[in-house]
Amino acid sequence: MIVRAVISTTLSFCALSASGQAPVPVVERTVTRGELATRVSMFSNKVVVVTTRYGDEQVFARRITLPEDQYMVYLATFEGNAQRLGERPFTSDVSTSNAEVSLVLHAGLDTPRSISFSTMSGVKLPLAAIMAALDDLELMVFEASPSAEAMRTWMPRKGDRVELLNGHFATVVEVWEDGLLFLEYDQTYVREAVPPDTRDQVILRVLEPEQ
Repeated sequence: MIVRAVISTTLSFCALSASGQAPVPVVERTVTRGELATRVSMFSNKVVVVTTRYGDEQVFARRITLPEDQYMVYLATFEGNAQRLGERPFTSDVSTSNAEVSLVLHAGLDTPRSISFSTMSGVKLPLAAIMAALDDLELMVFEASPSAEAMRTWMPRKGDRVELLNGHFATVVEVWEDGLLFLEYDQTYVREAVPPDTRDQVILRVLEPEQ
């Protein structure tokens, strides 16, 4: 029965993603320690967003898009373990005044399900697996290049101007069918080949066309 429910929920999230409808959250977690709150969310369109706030000020915000196969692995992890949570997913519940986890699951049965507990609480295996997966996603976003998402969606054209991570500026002078770019540096006119899978390691941002 659990396997059938997981498959059904997985297919529903996949259908939402494929239909072009507005994305919906799959899972959301906020960890609060004093005035610092870090939120990680995974959505049905494979986007993962991490934001950090200190008091009322947002000090960090970044998003990445997961590859299809990676998204499906995380989706199955969240849905399968959400089904096994039970009424009380803790082994111990420690109360702390300034450190709390707030988890909202939109995957599994009886959704959305909200769970709040201390960062010091002992948790059972299904909840531990969900938390570990969210830790992975959070770290993935923190370690991602700020330009990775922009580079993934950029369709380069000859003449595009870019700012590079090394502080220089360059112009796209060639675009090959396999995605290989040739950049020509300003002033020195040195050319550099940039494979499609390393763009975010070379290019900081694409400049707006001059009016």
